[in-house]
Amino acid sequence: MITIRQDLDVIASILCETFEIPSFKRNYDVAFGQIANILCRYGIIENPRNLRFRFTLCMQDFFDSIPQDPAFVKQSEEIAITKFKEWIIEQIT
Repeated sequence: MITIRQDLDVIASILCETFEIPSFKRNYDVAFGQIANILCRYGIIENPRNLRFRFTLCMQDFFDSIPQDPAFVKQSEEIAITKFKEWIIEQIT
């Protein structure tokens, strides 16, 4: 039996793997399509593009402008993944 925690780990893994790819080669449609399929298990029916927008909003919460420091970008991605997972849990409960 798959648990929400396992699925959140898979979602985080999908996002982390996506961010490991150079930005101009990332396939966000595939990544958020995979996430949309996982969320369907919990009755969260979302268009992958809407999920991508939601994730962008999570990142925007962390910073208001595009940073130049790669360490800052990595930290913002990790924080956005955490916020995105929190949003998923809120949708389920």
